[in-house]
Amino acid sequence: MDIRKIVLDWDLRDGERKRLNCPACGGFNTLTASNDLGFVVYNCYKLGCGTRGAVSGVMTAADIAKRLKHRANSKPTIELPTMEIPLSMVYPGNGNSLLNTFKDKWDLGDIPLLFDLKDKRAVFPIYHKGRMIDANGRSLSGAIPKWLRYTGKAVVYEYVVGEPNGSVVILEDVISAITVAKVSRGTTGMAILGTSLGPAHMEFISNYSNVIIALDPDAANKTIDFKRQVECWTGLPTKALRLGDDIKYKNEKDVMALKEALKW
Repeated sequence: MDIRKIVLDWDLRDGERKRLNCPACGGFNTLTASNDLGFVVYNCYKLGCGTRGAVSGVMTAADIAKRLKHRANSKPTIELPTMEIPLSMVYPGNGNSLLNTFKDKWDLGDIPLLFDLKDKRAVFPIYHKGRMIDANGRSLSGAIPKWLRYTGKAVVYEYVVGEPNGSVVILEDVISAITVAKVSRGTTGMAILGTSLGPAHMEFISNYSNVIIALDPDAANKTIDFKRQVECWTGLPTKALRLGDDIKYKNEKDVMALKEALKW
């Protein structure tokens, strides 16, 4: 089966996105395909199928120039709302021993955190254009879920120390993102606040020049999959970093491997 020929036969217009039956496994509406500047990305979400990839379609230079001009001139029409802070969420005092222990463990003394009294959560605010639009809270008392999204409006959590150097490291949790930013000044740590990548994530990733995927060791297959997805969607130089432990534990070999991978 020539999957590339089948994809091109769908004849998707620039900017068009479709949900289709998978020609490989026969899954009903399990495959998504989208055309971005003549680059058709397809992916089957049926467990065990693995059909995914990208095909270069046909698009004239004039079409590409028109599309890029439209993107440059377009402005978002939806403004993300400011988060309504719950009454249980407070600015903690220095006497909060539970939060202080957490901050000491992960070297977060310089990170402005809030504290949710309800579930005893360390709360990482997420800002957009100077406004708090979401927050990610980590339970310090065993509450479920361990990590809580407060509004779900934020797509990622980004942290950088100093002037951004164009490199971004994709991670799953906020603490790891902060750790990466601290061990490599200028590099942006980006927590995707979830377990999968989507178009909204790709919009953020596209703002950078180089990408490293550095998920937890037990997600080695997902790391490779994320690398493939980012390359297909963005066309950016992308590396998959194999870690011995979660990067937030600052294993010496992992930190050295990260710094080596950042030498583009």
